[in-house]
Amino acid sequence: MNQAAATFVGYIRPHWGRLHTVARQYVANDNETSDLVQETLLRAWRHFSSAEQAAFPAAWLFVIMRNVALDWQASARRRLKLTLLPVSQLTEVAGFEDDDTFASLPALSEEAFREFLDERIAAAVDALDGPYREVLILSVAGGLHYREIAEVLDCPIGTVMSRMARARRALRERLADHVKPSRASKEARS
Repeated sequence: MNQAAATFVGYIRPHWGRLHTVARQYVANDNETSDLVQETLLRAWRHFSSAEQAAFPAAWLFVIMRNVALDWQASARRRLKLTLLPVSQLTEVAGFEDDDTFASLPALSEEAFREFLDERIAAAVDALDGPYREVLILSVAGGLHYREIAEVLDCPIGTVMSRMARARRALRERLADHVKPSRASKEARS
């Protein structure tokens, strides 16, 4: 492997898992996920310069991925689809900034919580309008900050913040109906 290729591999390695996670949200199956990541990396390689490595933030890879996915959608070869993630990845949905948390949820047993996550969060996220779902996925699965999401979507950061706030509000509303207070939380209020 030459030096440029080694530098590129070193650059993409920390983003590898997030690329696959986000790619699954844009395509229908694992084969298409691999194709999308491969096409993203091929396009990134064409424009990568090890001398300018600092000029290529993580968001750059997601901009490329989104553009590839949009190209595929425009040609009607692929469709945007949200798929269920393993429970371990779904727990990251609550990983927002401390100053803007989800409405407090009553205590649930681990078994009840996992059951709740598997179907209801995926269904709630899937029910979001496309722009809100995309911002949420780029934040949660892609691990991107508002400014990076704005770069990926090529829109103002205020738009990203607004979409995220609406996505969170919609999730709170959809999920609040499914949570029943536990006996312990009822007793604590008494």
